[in-house]
Amino acid sequence: MFRYACATAVLALGLAGTGSAFAQQSNVTLRVANYGGVFTAAQKKYAGDLFTGRSGVKVEYIDANPPDHLAKLIASKGREVPYDVVYLDDIIQEQAIRAGVLERLDPKIVTNLKDIYDIAKNKEGYGPAMIFYSIGIAYNTQKYAEAGIAAPTSWGDLWDPRIAGKVIAPDLSVAMGRDFLIAAARLEGGDENSLEKGIEKLATLKAQSYPSSSATIEALMKSGDVWAAPWINGRAWGLTDQGLPIRFILPKEGGFAGTTTIDVVRDTKAPKEAQEYINRVLDPLPQLGQANEIPYGPTNRLLAPILAANPSLAQKFPSSPEDFGKLYIVNWAAYNNNFARINSLWNRRVLSD
Repeated sequence: MFRYACATAVLALGLAGTGSAFAQQSNVTLRVANYGGVFTAAQKKYAGDLFTGRSGVKVEYIDANPPDHLAKLIASKGREVPYDVVYLDDIIQEQAIRAGVLERLDPKIVTNLKDIYDIAKNKEGYGPAMIFYSIGIAYNTQKYAEAGIAAPTSWGDLWDPRIAGKVIAPDLSVAMGRDFLIAAARLEGGDENSLEKGIEKLATLKAQSYPSSSATIEALMKSGDVWAAPWINGRAWGLTDQGLPIRFILPKEGGFAGTTTIDVVRDTKAPKEAQEYINRVLDPLPQLGQANEIPYGPTNRLLAPILAANPSLAQKFPSSPEDFGKLYIVNWAAYNNNFARINSLWNRRVLSD
């Protein structure tokens, strides 16, 4: 009932309109780089379609992983950019800022910035986090029970020989892969400054595969080919809500804090429309619609009382800066400084074995 009411309210918001308005006719098509799958579907439903309905500006979603989006942006320097808006994660946004491919936002256009939690704002004025998420362990309760294995409580439990060949190690191109590498390093007394320890630990994991997308992980979890995976809360809860025997837990060593960011691409030919689209994404009700569709934590603080009144929803994601602060927050600058060397080591020690 709450989900239906939320979707109805979001639709009403789109019809009524908020913020500054465009003319209803436009020849502009925004090219929006996104993650794909259910995430893009939810963003289209709760932000893109409503934005087009109000403005007449069409939205074309182009799906890939954040590293792929960044590579295309860097490759296009000096030529027409491939996107106008890009969804990234916190680590890739930091790299994109260094590469000079993003544009700072104008608070006079992106008026919802005033209502975003401070922890979600970029201190340099680039795009904010539009969702909070956590990375922990998703596991198949039915498969574990049938095998007589206790539920995992630690990152170390993924090395249980009884699930050899039934656990995955996501590729380092995705957030859960990078966090799992750091989790492995921490098990060995290291962190993002000593990632070699994580590589050596992962080299001993008898992984089923090394997927580079949540869509692939979802398929493996649905089929039962994989029993456990380092994964994002929203994706795992999405399967739970479908009635599948999937549970998401934060290991005793701690889960990882993550964000999805949204930015204007430098040199876009539609800078105002790009910022208006971002403003729509940050509206309270589209953010709430996203949280219902895939349980990620909204970064608009105006939703705090609604989430407080609906604990069954809020339990599925970091729903406040306090929740977010209880998770391990990676020093991505340190990680990036080591990445080229570590990626080469990953390819030699993990993928080649």
